[in-house]
Amino acid sequence: MPFGLENAAQTFQRLMDTVLQGLTCTFVYLDDILVASSSEQEHLQDIRSVCNRLQDAGLVIKLEKCLFGLKSLAFLGHQISHFGSTPLPSKVKAIEDFPKPSTVKGLQEFLGMIISHAASLLLPLHCALQKSTPRQVLSWTAEMDNAFTSIKAALSEATMLSHPEPEAHISLTSDASEQAVGAVLEQYVQGVWQPLAFFSKRLRPPEKKYSTFDRELLGLYLAIRHFRFFLEGRPFTAYTDHKPLVGAMSKLSDPWTARQQRHLAFISEFSTDIRHVSGKSNEVADCLSRAAPGNVSLGIDYGAMAAEQAEDAEVKAFQTAITGLQIMPYHIHNSTLLCNVSTGLPRPLAPRSFQRQVFETIHNLAHPSRKSTVKLVSQKFVWHGLKKQVSQWTQECLACQKSKIQSHVHSPVINIPVPSKRFSHLHIDLVGPLPSSEGFSHLLTIIDRTTCWPEAVPLRSTSTTDCARALIRHWISRFGVPLDLTSDRGPQFASTLWNEIAQQLGVQLHRTTAYHPQSNGLVERFHRTLKAALKARLQGPNWADELPWVLLGLRTAPKEDLGFSTAELVYGTPLTVPGEFIDLSSKFQPVCTPNDLFYTKLKNLSPFATAHHKLSSPSAVPQSLRDAKFVFIRHDGHRGPFQHPYNR
Repeated sequence: MPFGLENAAQTFQRLMDTVLQGLTCTFVYLDDILVASSSEQEHLQDIRSVCNRLQDAGLVIKLEKCLFGLKSLAFLGHQISHFGSTPLPSKVKAIEDFPKPSTVKGLQEFLGMIISHAASLLLPLHCALQKSTPRQVLSWTAEMDNAFTSIKAALSEATMLSHPEPEAHISLTSDASEQAVGAVLEQYVQGVWQPLAFFSKRLRPPEKKYSTFDRELLGLYLAIRHFRFFLEGRPFTAYTDHKPLVGAMSKLSDPWTARQQRHLAFISEFSTDIRHVSGKSNEVADCLSRAAPGNVSLGIDYGAMAAEQAEDAEVKAFQTAITGLQIMPYHIHNSTLLCNVSTGLPRPLAPRSFQRQVFETIHNLAHPSRKSTVKLVSQKFVWHGLKKQVSQWTQECLACQKSKIQSHVHSPVINIPVPSKRFSHLHIDLVGPLPSSEGFSHLLTIIDRTTCWPEAVPLRSTSTTDCARALIRHWISRFGVPLDLTSDRGPQFASTLWNEIAQQLGVQLHRTTAYHPQSNGLVERFHRTLKAALKARLQGPNWADELPWVLLGLRTAPKEDLGFSTAELVYGTPLTVPGEFIDLSSKFQPVCTPNDLFYTKLKNLSPFATAHHKLSSPSAVPQSLRDAKFVFIRHDGHRGPFQHPYNR
């Protein structure tokens, strides 16, 4: 086979693989042969074996090109040694000499490189891209210069890949973003995890539309397929930062889609040991799957916030400006934060880099309305332009836009008598069937007419017995027996057993007009809010795990017509939610006792009918639709329980 033909290289490679087959000490690339040994005596014996094989095959080696007994050598652009392999210094010189970009487009191309700990290194440069056009000339600062130098150093000091140990335990860590998937293959040797290989792949346009669960599943599937030659026949542990993916391996019988079944079946052929790792510990795979730091909220780092407050210009302006704010340090979680205590409650001054994270931590819990989100954030944090910025972020939330249905037609509302006290009049209904989750397929929804306290109880069946048992266990045991109970004309609520239970408890039953859900509008409106929050928060098939968090968010969101959250109307005080970390000390306690404050609020509290919209026209067109450039298209066909009502 002469050189120069299209298939010459492949043919010669197959020849060399056949000649040296069985010699585990050799690595062959075309006409280059590496012989690795653990000692000098073993090395001489291995070289003798290789020469004998070449002689038997009629192949001749050129002595002038041979190197013997080396501990390190350059091979295929890498420096090979007994420690591992690293790129040659000459190969990374181009990175070290990388010129400083002069435009936003050039900086975006540079940020597309893969860097370890990219989130912290890229932050100053990533901030420079905000509100910039691709052809805009950059104005470089000292902070950007330091970040640019650090990034080039991180790229040039590439991670050394270790040699595989046959007896070592191996792990595969994968991650996925909206643009790509990445993974790292590691081995555990002498108490240290050593990298063996890296993998990353950009997602195709159809794959970018996958849900978070499907992208994480695809990332693990592609990683195992890429490293199949290494993983086949060996026990290993797969790590992911997506919890629903861990539970999916134990629920292979759930109603997955055909694609999900193929991916799960392929993964289970290699390993079922799938474990969860926090996003902060999944740095390598996370970096390989993202070209720039994402905006996923992983919690608030108080120490980092305190350090950022000392450098943030906006926070410094608050300290020197003449305002009604009372700025003073407040110690929390081994950190000292600057807080506004003018209202009696310490509210931290959120630096610019933490404002989006604060918003997502609070808003993503149940995706409340714009006014509710503004009130929740302003109760816990302070920054300049908070109301305007939070309102804009809430309006731009894609999950809210796709999940929440705006009223297109206004209908007159019939007044229902206002109850005399709390928990005296309940509205009850059923939701479902839903996709099976932990055996549950329906929800029993209950809401108090006075306080609007919502409850949603998962059910495995909709029998009268199960509905009555759920009502007694989850409502009556906590809030007592109601005087009135309004429901539709479902068979569960019209049965003889249901009437007998109501008679024994002394409950007056009310049934709505057939085919008119408006008569039970309070609970029907709660269904829309509950489903929208579940759609916005759900990332996998298990909605039963997300339901408690959604209920917490709905109960703590202020009601726009009442001015308070349902939790405040029931308990007299707000509930603590994720992201609220202020532990009030005695110096911030009110003068009156909590009991006195609670009694005063309840004394001045009385139920009232909510405002009704006037029927001015048969249809309503939002003002924002008149000057919008892009809109979501409403899906008027049949939708599943958690299918978005609007599509892109």
